[in-house]
Amino acid sequence: QPDVSGIVDPTWRAAWREAAAGAGAQHPPQGSPALRAALAEHVRVARGTAVDPDAVVVTAGVREGLQLVLTTLSRRAGRPLRVVVEDPGYPALRRVVAALGHEVRPVPVDGDGLSVELLDHEPAADVVLVTPGHQYPLGGAMPVARRLALVGWARAHGAVVVEDDYDGELRFTGEPVPALAALDRRGGEDDGVVVTLGSFAKVLAPGIGIGHALVPDGLRPDVLALRGDLGSPVPATVQDALAQYLDAGALRRRTGRMRRRYRARRDLAVAALSDLPEARLRPMDGGLHGVVELLGADAEREHAVVDAAARAGVLVAGMGDYWADPGGLVVSADLPRHGLVIGLGSPHLERGLRRLRPLLAGAGSSAR
Repeated sequence: QPDVSGIVDPTWRAAWREAAAGAGAQHPPQGSPALRAALAEHVRVARGTAVDPDAVVVTAGVREGLQLVLTTLSRRAGRPLRVVVEDPGYPALRRVVAALGHEVRPVPVDGDGLSVELLDHEPAADVVLVTPGHQYPLGGAMPVARRLALVGWARAHGAVVVEDDYDGELRFTGEPVPALAALDRRGGEDDGVVVTLGSFAKVLAPGIGIGHALVPDGLRPDVLALRGDLGSPVPATVQDALAQYLDAGALRRRTGRMRRRYRARRDLAVAALSDLPEARLRPMDGGLHGVVELLGADAEREHAVVDAAARAGVLVAGMGDYWADPGGLVVSADLPRHGLVIGLGSPHLERGLRRLRPLLAGAGSSAR
């Protein structure tokens, strides 16, 4: 969960007050023109991705955007889709794919993200779902060479890459890596193959319930036709408030504050969990979470540590839950099969880390 403290300031109040004054407004299914223009400018500045406002579709968040894209592509194909997902990866997005009746195909990642060369060992995929800016949960950013290879593979195989721009703006070191869509040429005969999904759940608050999809020209008419059939799930007042907030430059300022705040929390976690003989905190270049490897542990020990942490009042997730294929291929010896995923957003982080440290002191011993 993100840290939502400080979000309600004079700019936030003014944006919602002005939006509420026009509560009778209606916007087209694609979204408010003013908001789409503000979002296009936002992704240009924050994510190094130049798009026309017409390429922006307002969504209710990443999962709703994924449903919209997969349903559009399935209608085109006239059948369920074959969807490659990262392993380990974001369980909630895998569940969206499965809930819509599509085939989930896990492909292992390494320290640089999805292993593109392994795609050729799978039956032809229709969609590849990736988190290249900040792989979830391991945290690495996909290098440019691999991004180009992924886009090239998708073009060669007639596939669509769906980019979940997870935590792309919340980097602690250097500037945010441009979105994958920045490498994807658009328009003309060489149309784009990348759909980028984003939301404001992490830099603002999950309850805002708004996001965006950047849709290439060739796919957009069908996406908009489906959006027209379904209607927009985002109220006009919410769209207008966010447009006002973006136009005021408030999101850019808040994102800068959140980077500094999470960097300090990352440093706090590093200091609290260093020098443990049975556990290792993986490097964190950004985001709201970290991964603690349980060295030498098995699934039973992982579950025991998660349960012990819960009894101590600290909620963490087991790393095993993020693997789609728990017994499958691991392409890098550096990847943890067992460990903990910890959040950095709690206002009680320091207290939680103090309680967690002794539980990790012998985390791998029972597996030996």
